[in-house]
Amino acid sequence: MYRLLGLSQRPAATLRPGLYRLYLEVGRVDVLDIPGQHAAEVAQAASRLMTLYFDRVLLVYDVTRTETLYALAEILDALCLFSRCATAREVIVVGNKRDLAEELGYMVENHLLPHRTYYVSALKDPPELLMELLLRRGGPQ
Repeated sequence: MYRLLGLSQRPAATLRPGLYRLYLEVGRVDVLDIPGQHAAEVAQAASRLMTLYFDRVLLVYDVTRTETLYALAEILDALCLFSRCATAREVIVVGNKRDLAEELGYMVENHLLPHRTYYVSALKDPPELLMELLLRRGGPQ
């Protein structure tokens, strides 16, 4: 997320969701970065901050750690408990750290969430790849 946004600071673990606003040629893009370490607490805090309707949602998890995929499902469930359910026209799941998974010889594939899934490497793939998924019109190919 930091590379996508062009931020130079080093990310730190936090319970606080990050809300970033990008102004691009296609218009304004709001990015809500929800850390998955404590899903229920994060979802409760996020529900106070956010608009509950999105055109497109990208859910990102670490393909080397199963618990991060489960945290996404937990966050989505928690958002429905603490406020009205967050809704989106389109939800895309992104499995990150594909390069590390290849090195380790195993990868946690999305078997849990019923959404189209892409696998990327934030380290090796250009940040524009994630931006393309975020902004693609007419749904992913």
